[in-house]
Amino acid sequence: MRVYVDPESRRRADAARRAFRTLPKELKNSIRKANRAELNPIWRGAMRESVARAPYPMQRVVFKSGTRVEAGVPLYLVAGASSRRMSGGGTPMTLDETFEFGSSRQGEYTRYMRRSRRGGSHEVVRRTAHRLPPKRLKGYVVMPAVAQAMPKIIGSWSREWNRRIYEAIDGKG
Repeated sequence: MRVYVDPESRRRADAARRAFRTLPKELKNSIRKANRAELNPIWRGAMRESVARAPYPMQRVVFKSGTRVEAGVPLYLVAGASSRRMSGGGTPMTLDETFEFGSSRQGEYTRYMRRSRRGGSHEVVRRTAHRLPPKRLKGYVVMPAVAQAMPKIIGSWSREWNRRIYEAIDGKG
């Protein structure tokens, strides 16, 4: 799950993106590297706290790995992006949205036909979505972590951006 960080408004973010593209390659790389080094601990700490408070055990498994910051303009916060298969066969990358925002299929049943060893067939009724959390638009794990970490992330991101550019202008960096 990728969360788009828009510091103030879409228009200002687009202007920052255009300005970032005009910077020299070495300066852009140093800004990205510094942002990753400074923002990853903030984002991972917020996710670690949010995962510890997760109400469903499967949310702890899905959001345990794959948490990082994709630095640049725009800045992306990534959570549950692991593609490694879990014991049930699913990957956190495919299950993250379901376990973050829940499902409205809680009371539904799945019906299918099964053939027995003797050749007969019969209908099977299962509650396959019963273990999913109920629908919640504000999210369970990632969105509370975003709300907690966002002020620190935006402050650090803009401070580092300005510092590196001023250093480049003064000839220090």
